[in-house]
Amino acid sequence: MDHRDERHRGPADGEPADGGPEEDRLFSEANTWFFRLQSDDLGPAERVAFTEWLNRSPAHARAWSDLRTLLHDLKEPARAAYAGSRIASPRRRAAAGARRFAAATAILLVVGALGVWRGPTLYQNAIADQVTSTGQRRTLTLPDGSAAEMNGDTALALDFRNGERHVRILRGEAWFHVTRDPDQPFVVDGGTGAARVLGTQFSVRREDDRTVVTVGEGLVEVSAHPGTDSHAPWPDSVRLRPGESAEAGPLGLTGPRAADPAVAFAWRQGQIVFRQQSLASVITALNRQWPGRVVLLNDEAAERVVSGVFALDRPEAVFDALERGLGVRATRITPYLTLLR
Repeated sequence: MDHRDERHRGPADGEPADGGPEEDRLFSEANTWFFRLQSDDLGPAERVAFTEWLNRSPAHARAWSDLRTLLHDLKEPARAAYAGSRIASPRRRAAAGARRFAAATAILLVVGALGVWRGPTLYQNAIADQVTSTGQRRTLTLPDGSAAEMNGDTALALDFRNGERHVRILRGEAWFHVTRDPDQPFVVDGGTGAARVLGTQFSVRREDDRTVVTVGEGLVEVSAHPGTDSHAPWPDSVRLRPGESAEAGPLGLTGPRAADPAVAFAWRQGQIVFRQQSLASVITALNRQWPGRVVLLNDEAAERVVSGVFALDRPEAVFDALERGLGVRATRITPYLTLLR
């Protein structure tokens, strides 16, 4: 039998107008695969698994084709009238359903947003020596014996040549336990600022044009816009003690200020802590920790305050707490896309 004919049969060929729960299930699986195929950390085994899923039956191929067709129609402004007539027609509503249309629209919006920031991510991954994907944590032993613990979605470039001890955080966050060497400072450059130590424990987080340094033990010197010579005097610098943090940005340094280690370093224990933080900032933090995206569709809820301690490996518990505490509703479209309304 020619599968191409099977894949494109529709209601006019004698099939039911709506495949019911089974068709919805396959469409949801197609959504999941579409989102997963956009990921930077997609491996060869997953590509093979997708091909196997696609070829499992004509219904699987038809679900994939329906999704791609719907996404294509939604992306074509020049064909808006045509796309609108197709989507609004009874046949299209019967084939995709309102829920599937909403899911495809949401995924299109998220993937469109991903296209804005994946470019820099791909470049950073190309020049980095060590990379973690979203939701992944890794501990490294550096050439000088120091340890670096990488949070999810982090990229590090290392330079330990000629006795240097230099780390660049291209994006993300890392905790450092530095082996003491009085003759050679250990420098972590976060773009807008850098930390320099002889031997201590601290974290550095880079977010766009901000670099945040938080100290766990020892003393850390933090500078905004350091020069290329790490031994030269650094203008606009502060010295941090345990339980303090500073932020370097385009306008210089802010700090020192008190930092709660239970909050700042919770990710190292697989937790995330929120204390009187807006829901919008909570979602930003969650998107750094989990594969896929959480999208807030309720503008009125963006500034509602969230407090709590959550396990990073239990996203459903986080969503349950947000639903109970803030009155929002979580809709899991795929394992890689959750909508908050």
